[in-house]
Amino acid sequence: MQSPVPAYDAGVDLVGRIVAAVLALVFAWAAGAKIATPEETADGFAELGLPRPALLMRVIVGAEVITALVLLMAPEWGGILAFALLAGFTVYLADLVRSGRPVTCRCFGGANVEPVSSKSLLRNGVLLVMAVVAATF
Repeated sequence: MQSPVPAYDAGVDLVGRIVAAVLALVFAWAAGAKIATPEETADGFAELGLPRPALLMRVIVGAEVITALVLLMAPEWGGILAFALLAGFTVYLADLVRSGRPVTCRCFGGANVEPVSSKSLLRNGVLLVMAVVAATF
């Protein structure tokens, strides 16, 4: 007779933890790049039309650092948090792509000066899938 509770699969858990760690590195890198280039990042946020860009940059950096830490300490919750942040960022980027306005994202501080495009949306789509994996494995 089979048990109604599925057996624990360490391999699946390991995949989720690895994906969560990689995603944590992405969030930490994004935060670090913003910290390293605060003026460029704030200018990029202003170009995106975001309100109070210098303050918002600090808030986003804080959210990215917290997300990276939670992904490492509690991958399931970190995945949910990462998904929420990425979903918000992606909706905003999709709106910019639809508008046709040629603006740069500065998603990774001064390290990324490419215009927002479908490539930005594809990157975020991959990160969203990673967040789901982290949250569910």
